[in-house]
Amino acid sequence: MTIQELRLDEETWQRAHHMRRVEWRALVDDLVSHAQLGPRFDGSYLLITPDPATIVIEFLDDEGAVRETLQIALALLEPHVKEYLAIIRRLDEGAGHREASWVEAVDMAKKVVHDSAAKTLATAIPELSSDHETYRRLFTLLLALVIDTTKLAHAHGHRR
Repeated sequence: MTIQELRLDEETWQRAHHMRRVEWRALVDDLVSHAQLGPRFDGSYLLITPDPATIVIEFLDDEGAVRETLQIALALLEPHVKEYLAIIRRLDEGAGHREASWVEAVDMAKKVVHDSAAKTLATAIPELSSDHETYRRLFTLLLALVIDTTKLAHAHGHRR
């Protein structure tokens, strides 16, 4: 079950600097390419709008009319965001001076927090998908929308 198209609201897009837009484009492309939505959202056009308290996801029909709206309270994600950013900063500050085993352990902690955030999203909006990886990708996009991660070297991806 796929996303037809995903866009960010125009005001958010216009306020962002070039590197954030590049990052968002990559994250949106990743989510669109790999998301597995629930049946009622299959083939949807999505519009995501962050505001100070929530992230609004609107599902649009072919003419652009809103079919359904999901909201995610940022307070729900705040503990995950704080912990995730603390780990990223730790990696950014110490990865170049540490042994590979330290980097791998801290990166694994980052993966655990990412998984936890995905589970929180799955609980908050279970109708969106039954696919854990879709929620992981959604968390990555939401994180980049609420925090400028362009200057954080270890913000995206995990060691394999």
